[in-house]
Amino acid sequence: MTAASVTGFLILWAVLAKYLFKPMMGLLKEREEEIKNTYANADAAREDAEKLKSDLDNRLAGIEAEARARIQDAIKDAQKAKDDILAEARSRSEDLLRRGQEDLAREREKTLAELREDVVNLSLAATGKLIGESMDDARHRKLVGEFIDKVDTLK
Repeated sequence: MTAASVTGFLILWAVLAKYLFKPMMGLLKEREEEIKNTYANADAAREDAEKLKSDLDNRLAGIEAEARARIQDAIKDAQKAKDDILAEARSRSEDLLRRGQEDLAREREKTLAELREDVVNLSLAATGKLIGESMDDARHRKLVGEFIDKVDTLK
């Protein structure tokens, strides 16, 4: 190799270094910084997205817990209303049964009194026909009443 070729090569190298390599290296460094910034932005965006997802998951869990609590409250309220309705129905049915029993007892007493009166009247009529004479009505009723009372006590 000759000194002229080495000198030409060095000059070419210097020209290339100044006008080609230096600007190219600057472009490569800019591109490298741009890629680094893009990755950094992507990482920041991913972290923000994860944070938002975490926040949304927490909010959703809170909403679900609140919904479950409201459902449980509604179930408790419905159960209480059911118990109140059943208690009221039981109370009403017991009142109706008690009133029915009282009415039945009153009707029984009324029927027994009417039956007693009918027995007294029949006895008076039968006694009057048997004796052929009539006792005074008050005395006769008294005797028949005493007889019926004795029969009642024998039971």
